[in-house]
Amino acid sequence: MTVSPMSPMSPMSSPADATLDAAVAAAAALGTTDTPERTGVEDLDDDTLRLTHRALRAGLSGPLTEANRWGAVALPPGRFSFHELHLKRDLPLLHEWMNDPDVARWWGLGGDVDVTANHLAAHARLTHATAYVGCLDDQPVSYWELYRADLDPLARHYAAKPHDVGIHVLIGPAHHRGQGLGSLLLLVVSELILRAAPDTQRVVAEPDVRNAASIGAFRRAGFRRSVDLTLPGKTAALMIRDRHRDATGPAA
Repeated sequence: MTVSPMSPMSPMSSPADATLDAAVAAAAALGTTDTPERTGVEDLDDDTLRLTHRALRAGLSGPLTEANRWGAVALPPGRFSFHELHLKRDLPLLHEWMNDPDVARWWGLGGDVDVTANHLAAHARLTHATAYVGCLDDQPVSYWELYRADLDPLARHYAAKPHDVGIHVLIGPAHHRGQGLGSLLLLVVSELILRAAPDTQRVVAEPDVRNAASIGAFRRAGFRRSVDLTLPGKTAALMIRDRHRDATGPAA
């Protein structure tokens, strides 16, 4: 399960690239007088991209279980924040998103509402993962699953490192796709994870190798394609966002 395709675009070059570059540059310019010509996560300063000053829960997945307490991030499209998932409230919307053909193709959760409900209920029973609704100005635009990848079955298929964090995400409303929003949110969320979880050195994802739009979104958000994995039901591209962007070494 990965970011839903935002457009049938090339993973390396598309009209959305310029939109994303402008959005990141604008985000970097918020709250600072520096030139907005720079791009990249490191340019999003603490006035723009920051955590609330609250003690986060300790434990295996402590920081991930309280992402709804990280605070709102001021971005050009709006103020982004995580809202805790409530099954009764959020099920109708998520069921609608999961039945969008562009989402269903990759998530495989199209069908009756029970299909979505069963997935969310099973995910809620996991002790190493948490689900959130991502909002812009408190309006739902995305669904996220944050999980300890080193404690997940995924770890059987790659050289996991302690405290690796995995991401599953989809952009729900179709009109928000193809505008660079997915890449911008992946960039921001991966940085927030690394700031909230100091023991985490890598954020990982495993989009289907056929999902060029998803792979492109992760690349533009600072992830590198490490290796292809044979997983149950798909061949996946292991995407890695290193804490230190110049990290080198053998493929995981």
